[in-house]
Amino acid sequence: MRYLAAVFILVCLMCGSAVAQIILHGPGPDIEPKVGWEPRDLITLTNPGRSDTLYPVNVNNWWGYMNQRGNLVVYPRYDWTDDFYDGLARAVFDGKTGFVKGNGDWVHKPVYPFADRYAEGRAIVGDGEHFGFIEKSGKLLVPIRLDGALRFRDGLAAVMKDGLCGYINVAGDVEIPLRFTLARSFHDGFAVVSLPSAEGSPEHVAYIDRRGKVVFSDSSGSIAVLGDFNDGLARVRGGEKWGYLGKNWKLRIDARFDEARDFTNGIAAVRIGDLWGFIDKTGRLVIQPTYEHADDLDDKLVMVTLGGKVGYTNRVANHGVTPQFDSGRPFFKNYARVGVEPSFAYITTSGSPVWDPRQAIKGFINKRATEGAAIKHYEGITHNRTVDPPTYRAPIPMPYPSDHLYEEVLPAPIQ
Repeated sequence: MRYLAAVFILVCLMCGSAVAQIILHGPGPDIEPKVGWEPRDLITLTNPGRSDTLYPVNVNNWWGYMNQRGNLVVYPRYDWTDDFYDGLARAVFDGKTGFVKGNGDWVHKPVYPFADRYAEGRAIVGDGEHFGFIEKSGKLLVPIRLDGALRFRDGLAAVMKDGLCGYINVAGDVEIPLRFTLARSFHDGFAVVSLPSAEGSPEHVAYIDRRGKVVFSDSSGSIAVLGDFNDGLARVRGGEKWGYLGKNWKLRIDARFDEARDFTNGIAAVRIGDLWGFIDKTGRLVIQPTYEHADDLDDKLVMVTLGGKVGYTNRVANHGVTPQFDSGRPFFKNYARVGVEPSFAYITTSGSPVWDPRQAIKGFINKRATEGAAIKHYEGITHNRTVDPPTYRAPIPMPYPSDHLYEEVLPAPIQ
């Protein structure tokens, strides 16, 4: 088995008056997948373990699942597969979406033109024009007649009908009446809404609590955008600049940024001029503006773009994975998906590939173990077998966007 050498790049960034030495590790250049597994390239199908974490994979443009060791556990037979949430995962077959469990069997057969992932035990489903909710049993919680809906969060979900938005509870009952012209999901106990305006006056945004009571309203129009609360702060825009509001409804961080993202795990990405850096909850820059784009610190590392390439860095920019990929996703369940889909790889926080489509040794490769060790690991395990790969076919367009691009606002196209 061939191994990719780690790449060590020293990058100096100015952080205040100090110079930080940054050591970044990466698996090499961007993904250049092998075009189709040949029939002789047999793939090993392994039984999923009870404690396995499953990740979507693509073989010859058919989708299945690998486990955390990079071993195929669900044969690639779907048009597309998603990550697991609440114990179930979306899968698309013949253009329709259903839900599968860990062994790949259908729990809810693919009958929906649209289905969102599960959140708090409920999932949005749709017929192409209208939307409703199902429970994990598959029972319809809310009939498919809504004009829009958001995932459940903090026990409530924003819904829209006839141009007005409100919120339902987990029982499917209306908790906050549909009386808003805009609604975002609840975060930290508050949700952003837009209140209907009197004739001749502009609409204005506000925060409501879980009872639907307005707790902060900017009727002056000086605040154009209110963001969600995360880590006790909410990004807000007044005029052309962004700052952060506290729960006392006063600015905690002055509006001085050209663009801003939510706080996650104590830091937030902000743009000053053309470059992105990171601030802490006092507003102090902890990573100077360096990147062309930056995401949220959702897991152990944050996704950034430098020189047109995607990479990852930690909260103090002294460790990460060298920007080298044409595209990527944030870390999720300890791995990040990198490369242009559908030909993507998974890497660890140290930059080691777990699954790399540039090579096809029995289809799936465990980059962290020797070939001998990997073979020995499966001796004596029954029902594991070597099978032919699915026949190569042309790529099918991704039916749903990456979860990190999900936009929690109504009205908006259901994603």
